[in-house]
Amino acid sequence: MAMAPTGPHPVLLLPLVLLTTGLAQLSKGASASYQQFVRQHIDHPKTSAPNDRLYCNLLMQRRGLTRRRCKPTNTFIHAPAGQLRDICSSGGRPVSRNLYDSNRSFSVTTCRVLPGSRPGRCRYRAATGVTRVRVACVQRLPVHLEPTYLP
Repeated sequence: MAMAPTGPHPVLLLPLVLLTTGLAQLSKGASASYQQFVRQHIDHPKTSAPNDRLYCNLLMQRRGLTRRRCKPTNTFIHAPAGQLRDICSSGGRPVSRNLYDSNRSFSVTTCRVLPGSRPGRCRYRAATGVTRVRVACVQRLPVHLEPTYLP
């Protein structure tokens, strides 16, 4: 009488493989969203420009936020990426679901599009200040910046 080989059964391995693949995809998605967050919102040290208006025009274009349309509003945070990552753990406090408020204030520049701007000719006004920020976190990484209100 022949004995069946012992060891992992292929049917039992399939859910494990699917689960592992799904977790890898989720991790990959969070990482991609974090990289987009960094591109759109972190400028440290602050890029030099003759004035804040020109700073916004330059950074919005340089970061690809004016290609298909002139992004109406965007805030750049002038702090190291690690300080923003910390908001999702010890450097922030949970507000609701995956939203966290920073424990500390950050230097920021908020760029708002001027009327009549069109892709290729996007023009912005700037507001600078120091404020706390609210971010959405996925897997302890900031992936979204809630609107930051400056005068």
